[in-house]
Amino acid sequence: TRRMVFNSAIFLLFLAVTLGLYFRLGRVGQNRLLLAASLVFYGWWDVRFLVLLLFTCAVDFQVGGAIFATQDARRRRGLVLLSLLSNLSILGFFKYFGFFSDSAVKLLNLLGFEATPVTLNIVLPVGISFYTFQSLSYVVDIYRRQLTPTGSLPDYVLFVSFFPQLVAGPIERATHLLPQFSRARVVTAAAALDGVWMILLGYVKKVVIADRLSAMVQWGFDGAGPPYPDARAWLVLYAFAFVIYGDFSGYSDIARGLSRLMGFDLRRNFAAPYLVRNPAAFWRNWHISLSSWLRDYLYIPLGGNRGGAGRTQRNLMLTMLLGGLWHGAGPAFVIWGLYQGLLLVAHRWLAGDRPEESLAAHPSAGLAARAGQVVGVVFFFHLTCLGWLVFKAGTLPAGADQIGVVTAYLRALFVPPATLVDPLMWPLALLGGLCLLLQARFARMECFSEWSPGRQAAATVAALALIAGLGVLSGAQFIYFQF
Repeated sequence: TRRMVFNSAIFLLFLAVTLGLYFRLGRVGQNRLLLAASLVFYGWWDVRFLVLLLFTCAVDFQVGGAIFATQDARRRRGLVLLSLLSNLSILGFFKYFGFFSDSAVKLLNLLGFEATPVTLNIVLPVGISFYTFQSLSYVVDIYRRQLTPTGSLPDYVLFVSFFPQLVAGPIERATHLLPQFSRARVVTAAAALDGVWMILLGYVKKVVIADRLSAMVQWGFDGAGPPYPDARAWLVLYAFAFVIYGDFSGYSDIARGLSRLMGFDLRRNFAAPYLVRNPAAFWRNWHISLSSWLRDYLYIPLGGNRGGAGRTQRNLMLTMLLGGLWHGAGPAFVIWGLYQGLLLVAHRWLAGDRPEESLAAHPSAGLAARAGQVVGVVFFFHLTCLGWLVFKAGTLPAGADQIGVVTAYLRALFVPPATLVDPLMWPLALLGGLCLLLQARFARMECFSEWSPGRQAAATVAALALIAGLGVLSGAQFIYFQF
């Protein structure tokens, strides 16, 4: 296959060659090898994408150094603005040109003017949303005097293009990842064990949970409405919830495992997002690198929770609206962002600043407390699934009636089911249960080297058996490569 996805044969060959050379070299040689491997990996998708990636790196490397070298406040602000304009103009053109062109035409037609959309054959560069935010944070951190710029352009390009996390994150901060390229890496036996296990775990989430259930999701969204006329349509939404978690969390696990094998540490990107009771906890557990980026570089600069309840609510709504637009252009992603913002505003209004934790965080709670937690988790999981319905509409093929699909599903969801038993319940319960189990034990899953040898062997055999027996080994693309 042309695409070098983690679950493809060409990537496994690429990885074997890279690792075979990596451990024969010193730190500088390893960095140069990783840089070359990262550029090959990204160029394998489309060599034209490399031009944009290298341009972004060149601009932000120079701007970061210039900001650090001057004390003039006005010049520093101007340089940050230059980086913002450069990064967001490229991202906006490739990601949103078609959306804004079509929207402008519709508005002009509504006002009585004749207009036709400007049509360009624009291909969205893979991973552009991820590496743009990563590179932009480097400049902002230097501006805030939280980071000293690197003097090595190759190391900076490697920071932005590091192939395990290049196309779908986690979105790393320069303060965390960049120093790791400046020191020698020592891969201990424990780190290697943890890395291999995280890779296996990622493949279970991707090829077993996500890819096995994705056929059910595709079937559920093939038509103009749900395949069921009643509440059994929830089964399709449950499946999509498990698919998008397994797919994206699986990618993050593989990325972190590969990095650990080479002596690097990437930040955790998922905890237990489906075992929480409110939206604030959800965003502390889902796509953690993005939600923390939005908090640190958007929500807090907007004012955060300073200035009263009204401004806090405004800042939450703006942050989640832009978070929705980060995922893609189109009304569905705008509505999804607004929906998430409304959930956060409502939660803050109802609960104030009282801390809320996940079900997984209270294994020793009393029976009544546990029952209340379960009810809260189930209720909020359904609110999350409603959000995923809107999100899924944003990924439907061009020309699909997104609003019609969403409203058809909403009508069906609240019609009593014709039967309480459906054949799809059993694979969904099996794979969904596995998905929830992995979330409930997410912290333990990262300490594989601390397990007893017997548990390590049993877990490894179980993971390999799941991959071989239930895995879809066709090299399916990861969902977040679209964003």
